[in-house]
Amino acid sequence: MRKAWVKALVLDKVHNSPVVILGIEGTNKVLPIWIGACEANALAMSLEGFEFPRPLTHDLILNLLDALDAKLERIVIHSVKENVYYATLVIRDLAAIEGEEEEPEDQAIIEMDARPSDSIVLAVKKNVPIYVSNEIVDEHAIDLEMSEEASDEEFKKFVENLDIDTFKKMLRDEPKEEDEEDRD
Repeated sequence: MRKAWVKALVLDKVHNSPVVILGIEGTNKVLPIWIGACEANALAMSLEGFEFPRPLTHDLILNLLDALDAKLERIVIHSVKENVYYATLVIRDLAAIEGEEEEPEDQAIIEMDARPSDSIVLAVKKNVPIYVSNEIVDEHAIDLEMSEEASDEEFKKFVENLDIDTFKKMLRDEPKEEDEEDRD
Protein backbone atom coordinates (compact mmCIF):
# COMPACT_ATOMS: atom_id res chain seq x y z
CA MET A 1 0.00 0.00 0.00
CA ARG A 2 1.13 3.52 -0.80
CA LYS A 3 -0.01 6.61 1.06
CA ALA A 4 -1.65 9.28 -1.09
CA TRP A 5 -3.12 12.76 -0.78
CA VAL A 6 -5.39 15.00 -2.82
CA LYS A 7 -3.01 16.95 -5.04
CA ALA A 8 -5.64 18.62 -7.24
CA LEU A 9 -9.24 18.65 -8.30
CA VAL A 10 -9.53 19.47 -12.01
CA LEU A 11 -12.10 19.41 -14.77
CA ASP A 12 -11.82 17.20 -17.83
CA LYS A 13 -12.96 19.90 -20.25
CA VAL A 14 -13.57 17.44 -23.08
CA HIS A 15 -16.16 15.45 -21.13
CA ASN A 16 -16.99 18.14 -18.56
CA SER A 17 -16.15 15.64 -15.80
CA PRO A 18 -14.33 16.34 -12.55
CA VAL A 19 -11.09 14.46 -11.92
CA VAL A 20 -9.45 14.13 -8.53
CA ILE A 21 -5.67 13.83 -8.81
CA LEU A 22 -4.07 11.87 -5.98
CA GLY A 23 -0.37 12.36 -5.35
CA ILE A 24 1.47 9.17 -4.37
CA GLU A 25 3.79 9.72 -1.42
CA GLY A 26 7.50 9.26 -2.10
CA THR A 27 7.06 9.32 -5.89
CA ASN A 28 6.45 11.72 -8.74
CA LYS A 29 3.34 9.73 -9.65
CA VAL A 30 -0.26 10.87 -9.64
CA LEU A 31 -3.44 8.86 -9.89
CA PRO A 32 -6.37 10.47 -11.75
CA ILE A 33 -9.84 9.30 -10.74
CA TRP A 34 -12.89 10.61 -12.59
CA ILE A 35 -15.68 11.44 -10.13
CA GLY A 36 -19.21 12.77 -10.21
CA ALA A 37 -20.07 16.47 -9.99
CA CYS A 38 -21.77 16.19 -6.58
CA GLU A 39 -18.78 14.41 -5.07
CA ALA A 40 -16.42 16.95 -6.65
CA ASN A 41 -18.43 19.77 -5.10
CA ALA A 42 -18.34 18.08 -1.68
CA LEU A 43 -14.60 17.48 -2.05
CA ALA A 44 -13.91 21.08 -3.06
CA MET A 45 -15.84 22.38 -0.05
CA SER A 46 -14.02 19.95 2.25
CA LEU A 47 -10.61 20.94 0.89
CA GLU A 48 -11.49 24.59 1.59
CA GLY A 49 -12.72 23.73 5.09
CA PHE A 50 -16.18 25.09 4.32
CA GLU A 51 -18.87 24.02 6.78
CA PHE A 52 -22.62 24.29 6.38
CA PRO A 53 -24.94 25.09 9.28
CA ARG A 54 -26.77 21.80 8.60
CA PRO A 55 -25.08 18.46 7.89
CA LEU A 56 -24.73 17.30 4.30
CA THR A 57 -24.53 13.60 3.42
CA HIS A 58 -20.83 13.14 4.20
CA ASP A 59 -21.24 15.07 7.46
CA LEU A 60 -24.17 12.84 8.36
CA ILE A 61 -22.06 9.72 7.82
CA LEU A 62 -19.31 11.09 10.07
CA ASN A 63 -21.87 12.16 12.69
CA LEU A 64 -23.32 8.62 12.66
CA LEU A 65 -19.87 7.14 13.18
CA ASP A 66 -19.30 9.46 16.14
CA ALA A 67 -22.71 8.65 17.64
CA LEU A 68 -22.02 4.92 17.29
CA ASP A 69 -18.62 5.31 18.95
CA ALA A 70 -16.74 4.41 15.80
CA LYS A 71 -13.77 6.10 14.17
CA LEU A 72 -12.80 6.31 10.50
CA GLU A 73 -9.14 5.26 10.56
CA ARG A 74 -8.20 5.27 6.88
CA ILE A 75 -9.48 4.66 3.40
CA VAL A 76 -8.00 2.19 0.95
CA ILE A 77 -8.43 2.37 -2.82
CA HIS A 78 -7.72 -1.27 -3.48
CA SER A 79 -8.76 -2.38 -6.96
CA VAL A 80 -9.97 -1.50 -10.44
CA LYS A 81 -12.43 -3.73 -12.26
CA GLU A 82 -13.74 -2.86 -15.71
CA ASN A 83 -12.38 0.68 -15.30
CA VAL A 84 -14.23 1.20 -12.00
CA TYR A 85 -12.20 1.96 -8.88
CA TYR A 86 -13.14 0.29 -5.58
CA ALA A 87 -12.41 1.55 -2.09
CA THR A 88 -12.87 0.48 1.49
CA LEU A 89 -13.57 2.54 4.57
CA VAL A 90 -11.60 1.14 7.51
CA ILE A 91 -13.56 1.90 10.67
CA ARG A 92 -12.62 1.09 14.25
CA ASP A 93 -15.48 0.17 16.58
CA LEU A 94 -14.36 1.92 19.77
CA ALA A 95 -17.27 0.45 21.75
CA ALA A 96 -16.07 -3.10 20.97
CA ILE A 97 -12.59 -2.27 22.25
CA GLU A 98 -13.96 -0.78 25.48
CA GLY A 99 -16.57 -3.50 26.05
CA GLU A 100 -14.38 -6.54 25.37
CA GLU A 101 -11.06 -6.30 27.15
CA GLU A 102 -10.06 -9.81 26.05
CA GLU A 103 -11.01 -9.26 22.40
CA PRO A 104 -8.07 -8.54 20.10
CA GLU A 105 -8.10 -5.01 18.75
CA ASP A 106 -8.12 -6.31 15.16
CA GLN A 107 -11.61 -7.70 15.67
CA ALA A 108 -12.87 -4.18 16.33
CA ILE A 109 -12.16 -3.24 12.70
CA ILE A 110 -15.04 -2.86 10.27
CA GLU A 111 -14.34 -2.63 6.54
CA MET A 112 -17.06 -1.15 4.36
CA ASP A 113 -17.21 -1.01 0.58
CA ALA A 114 -17.45 2.58 -0.67
CA ARG A 115 -16.88 4.63 -3.79
CA PRO A 116 -13.45 6.27 -3.86
CA SER A 117 -15.00 9.72 -4.32
CA ASP A 118 -17.07 9.44 -1.14
CA SER A 119 -14.16 7.83 0.69
CA ILE A 120 -11.82 10.65 -0.29
CA VAL A 121 -14.31 13.30 0.89
CA LEU A 122 -14.63 11.53 4.26
CA ALA A 123 -10.84 11.21 4.55
CA VAL A 124 -10.36 14.92 3.84
CA LYS A 125 -13.07 15.91 6.32
CA LYS A 126 -11.58 13.74 9.09
CA ASN A 127 -7.94 14.19 8.07
CA VAL A 128 -7.32 10.44 7.91
CA PRO A 129 -4.83 8.69 5.61
CA ILE A 130 -5.64 7.69 2.05
CA TYR A 131 -3.94 4.53 0.80
CA VAL A 132 -3.73 3.14 -2.72
CA SER A 133 -2.78 -0.46 -3.51
CA ASN A 134 0.64 -1.05 -5.04
CA GLU A 135 -1.05 -2.72 -8.02
CA ILE A 136 -3.09 0.40 -8.81
CA VAL A 137 -0.03 2.62 -8.45
CA ASP A 138 1.95 0.33 -10.77
CA GLU A 139 -0.77 -0.01 -13.41
CA HIS A 140 -2.71 3.28 -13.33
CA ALA A 141 -0.60 6.04 -11.78
CA ILE A 142 1.22 8.43 -14.08
CA ASP A 143 4.79 9.59 -13.52
CA LEU A 144 4.90 13.36 -13.93
CA GLU A 145 8.67 13.28 -14.32
CA MET A 146 9.03 16.31 -12.04
CA SER A 147 11.55 16.35 -9.26
CA GLU A 148 10.21 16.01 -5.74
CA GLU A 149 11.37 19.58 -5.20
CA ALA A 150 8.98 20.76 -7.94
CA SER A 151 6.95 23.63 -6.60
CA ASP A 152 3.21 23.86 -6.37
CA GLU A 153 3.46 26.59 -8.99
CA GLU A 154 5.00 24.13 -11.49
CA PHE A 155 2.23 21.65 -10.79
CA LYS A 156 -0.40 24.37 -11.28
CA LYS A 157 1.15 25.17 -14.66
CA PHE A 158 1.07 21.47 -15.54
CA VAL A 159 -2.64 21.27 -14.65
CA GLU A 160 -3.51 24.51 -16.47
CA ASN A 161 -1.80 23.32 -19.65
CA LEU A 162 -3.17 19.82 -19.34
CA ASP A 163 -4.57 18.43 -22.56
CA ILE A 164 -6.93 15.83 -21.18
CA ASP A 165 -6.84 13.74 -24.36
CA THR A 166 -3.05 13.49 -24.13
CA PHE A 167 -3.41 12.75 -20.44
CA LYS A 168 -5.85 9.94 -21.19
CA LYS A 169 -3.50 8.47 -23.78
CA MET A 170 -0.99 8.11 -20.97
CA LEU A 171 -3.43 5.73 -19.34
CA ARG A 172 -3.81 2.21 -20.66
CA ASP A 173 -7.57 2.44 -20.32
CA GLU A 174 -9.51 5.46 -19.21
CA PRO A 175 -10.22 4.40 -15.61
CA LYS A 176 -13.39 5.84 -14.21
CA GLU A 177 -14.75 5.52 -10.75
CA GLU A 178 -18.32 5.02 -11.76
CA ASP A 179 -20.37 4.41 -14.87
CA GLU A 180 -21.79 7.39 -16.76
CA GLU A 181 -25.35 6.62 -15.70
CA ASP A 182 -24.29 6.60 -12.01
CA ARG A 183 -23.28 10.27 -12.29
CA ASP A 184 -26.79 11.58 -12.87
